[in-house]
Amino acid sequence: MKTLIISYSFTGNNDKLAKAIAETINADFVQLKEKRKRTYLTILLDVIFNRIPKIQEPQKTLGQYEHIIFIAPIWFGKIASPLRVMFENLKKTNRNYSFISLSSGADGVNPNLEKELIQRTGIKPQTVINHLIKEMFASNPSTSRKEINTYKITVDEANDVVKEIITALNL
Repeated sequence: MKTLIISYSFTGNNDKLAKAIAETINADFVQLKEKRKRTYLTILLDVIFNRIPKIQEPQKTLGQYEHIIFIAPIWFGKIASPLRVMFENLKKTNRNYSFISLSSGADGVNPNLEKELIQRTGIKPQTVINHLIKEMFASNPSTSRKEINTYKITVDEANDVVKEIITALNL
């Protein structure tokens, strides 16, 4: 199955995870880039006003692939806004897709992700995975919110998460 992985990451964690998955399953990989520098304020404004930021359009077209895997963080309970352009493109192709997030998870796993994905794409996702960074700190439950929000995963941690994800995706 020809697979494309499209990722967006503010901190670098989701891109690191996406690259590891792409290498493991031999998928094509596209890292979304925004045309303007993002800040925590622009994240908040995008969520509040449902804005769609400008991105550099990737060279790959979704119609070339049988399965697309989107990887991005969750911001204030919503999927990172830079993916919204790609979701609009997905509507036109009607391709199978999955969504994966590595996020800080303020309140735990987000039960509304699938609903938001269907709303934005018009298509039910094949798989939705919301892996929480705070689970990496299970041995230290007193880890602060700030430490979790600013944590940078290592390549080894990304590879460990990849094993779980590949199992969940049945790849």
